[in-house]
Order: sequence, then structure tokens, then C-alpha cells
Amino acid sequence: MSQENVEIVRRLAPPSGSDLTRLFADDAGAADRLAAIRPHFDAAFEFESHATGGNLGRGSGLEELAIAWREWMSPFETWWTEIERFVDVDDERVLVLLRDHVRPREGESEIESLGCNVWTLRDGKVARIDFYPIRSEGLEAAGLSE
Repeated sequence: MSQENVEIVRRLAPPSGSDLTRLFADDAGAADRLAAIRPHFDAAFEFESHATGGNLGRGSGLEELAIAWREWMSPFETWWTEIERFVDVDDERVLVLLRDHVRPREGESEIESLGCNVWTLRDGKVARIDFYPIRSEGLEAAGLSE
């Protein structure tokens, strides 16, 4: 099942190069984007950000996740992500290694950081996503090392 989970996450994760500020925008297509992925998420889906300072916090449901992301990204003109690798952690978890590129609204230079997400799947559906802006913390949570 674990390789199947990797393929599920690969299909659901925003593709490399996606501008997340546009993907999570509160626009006419927002409801359609959520509706398209809803069947792949458990009804009790939860998320948590493990960022220090201003963060996504924790919540449940895709609508709450979209709202939290919009708030999180509000200071940024762009936020795009490169997916470096999908890692099969165990029968339920998939680690996604990321390289984030952000440009603040009031800045001209881009900031790059290495992070990761841990996706937990049950019965072929996403039950939880943990966001780690500091890669080493996510790797430790997944029981892995660099």
C-alpha cells in the first residue's frame, strides 16, 4: 500500500513550480479546486503547521486549510515550491521534500528555504498533513535523517 500512497500524494500535491498564492487564492475557481480534490481526503482530514512564529496552526477540513494558507501567504507576492522528492516512510506516511521560494510583497529579492510535509493516508485517503518549514524537524518527526 505504501507505494500506492506515494502515487496518491504525487497526484494531489501541487506540481513543482506552482505559485501557491494563486492556487489558494480566494477567487471564482476556489470552490472548484477544492471540489476536485475533496474525494481524495478523509472526511475527518486534519492539518498542522509546525512553524514557529506566525503559522498555519492546526485545523480540519479543506476549507479551513485553504483559509489558513491564504492568511499564511498574505505577506508574499509569490510563493512557489519545487518538489525534490517523495519518500515512502511507512504504510501510512509519505514525506514530501520541498524547496520553497518566496518573495515578500514589499521586497525585490526571493527567499529560499528547505522544508517538508508529512502526509498521512488511511484507506487510500489523505487523513492528515503536517507542514514543516524546517526540513530537519520534519525528517525527525518522520523518523528519518538527512
